[in-house]
Amino acid sequence: MKYRNPILMGDYSDPDVIRVGKNFYMISSSFTYLPGIPVLRSEDLVHWELIGYAAERLPFDRYRKPVHRCGTWAPSIRYHQGTFYIYVCLPDEGLFAYTADDPAGPWECHWVKDVSGWIDPCPLFDDDGRTWLVHGFAASRCGINNLLYVHEMSPDGLKVLDKGVLVYNGADHGDITVEGPKLYKREGTYWILCPAGGVATGYQLAMRSDAVTGPYEPKTVLRQGKTEINGPHQGGWFDDGEGRDWFIHFQDVGVYGRVPHLQPVDWSSGWPIMGNGGEPVSEGDTGLPERPAGLKTTDRFETGMGRQWQWQANPDPAWIRELKPGIRLQAAPARSMYEAGQFLSQLMQAYNFDMEVLWRLNLQDGDAAGIGIMGYPYHCMTVENGRIRILRGEITEYARFIPETVREIPLAETEWTGTCLRMRLRVRQGRMSFALEDGSGTWRELGESYSMAAGGWTSARPGIFCLNRRGQFGGWADAEYVLFRDEEGNEMA
Repeated sequence: MKYRNPILMGDYSDPDVIRVGKNFYMISSSFTYLPGIPVLRSEDLVHWELIGYAAERLPFDRYRKPVHRCGTWAPSIRYHQGTFYIYVCLPDEGLFAYTADDPAGPWECHWVKDVSGWIDPCPLFDDDGRTWLVHGFAASRCGINNLLYVHEMSPDGLKVLDKGVLVYNGADHGDITVEGPKLYKREGTYWILCPAGGVATGYQLAMRSDAVTGPYEPKTVLRQGKTEINGPHQGGWFDDGEGRDWFIHFQDVGVYGRVPHLQPVDWSSGWPIMGNGGEPVSEGDTGLPERPAGLKTTDRFETGMGRQWQWQANPDPAWIRELKPGIRLQAAPARSMYEAGQFLSQLMQAYNFDMEVLWRLNLQDGDAAGIGIMGYPYHCMTVENGRIRILRGEITEYARFIPETVREIPLAETEWTGTCLRMRLRVRQGRMSFALEDGSGTWRELGESYSMAAGGWTSARPGIFCLNRRGQFGGWADAEYVLFRDEEGNEMA
């Protein structure tokens, strides 16, 4: 099947991929958007379907509210003796493993090690029955980065047995920001594939050794070169069962996030040279039959809320009631959209689109409902206290243990009274604008066109919300549908 990169337009950051039978499974980071660690399935490497999440919630009280830049970083997925394993680090809380018989879930959570500063873990279930783990470090948590360690684990992969061995120091080889390692064994040789050089400008390393604890010999196997695909790195290598090898990595495209690309892998030199001689390709042919699937955006909530939606904190049943069709968002306490765990968003699946919401409102004093795009800064359209307003939320960060401050600045407003309202968010080439329709049948623009911004290692994220600024539960806002259209006006799936 022919394809063009990126194979997905959404922010599937830090992807890892495996094949089990005829199915390919891909996972990615989700930080504090929950449920977290999306699990996608494909049969042709081009058409993907979201089948579930590994982390329905995070097992710590702090995640009842948004904790931006925390949560699940760079997970890995493996299949061993009939069980699927996902390993992930929460940089403040430690190493976790999720296990399942079915990748669609449910997944069981195991807190493997209470440690701060570990990131990007990946296991290897060796053919002699021993189990190993490689990981990196987050300088923001432990003052260490650019190092990779390998540990032995219990055979079931649920306990770390030693203090680990340093297997790679980027400074010894002229590399910076060595992270995101994946550990493999191929024809008796141990391999670590990992990125270096930074997200937007980096490259992909392959390291090989006769022993899992090293020493490892490195080689750059993928870099931007003369192409337009910047920072091609951090991902997973796998075979397709038909004699071909592949690597899925991400490209950082700013406000649209980190989008996955598919590269062929050539082992003829003894090294996994990716793309075309080590430079990424923009198109190719998987040689696999097409198996159409699709990622959803539009939701009429006819049978409940679709899988594409994620909250900004651990889900709370008090935030929502499924009306089927429609959903009711309760006005839960939050001072701003940034601080609202009940901000309900999804990943963008196109660079240019419209998002339209039909609201039926029962708002009380202090309530605000609306649509917006999360980022630093963010923008939203709210209806509250008899007015519709466009707000820009500016976030000031101080230090890791000092909460951010949020200031919402009014940019435009108009009077409004009523209970039924349509809102529209329009995105074009990294800019957004807002419009409303109050029953007249005519859309009315409010405010100007504003630049979108990325969030905490995430793309800008479109979503909906209902909150109460007075610290109490108020009324509600019923969303009858959230409809996405492409720039030609065609409804998206």
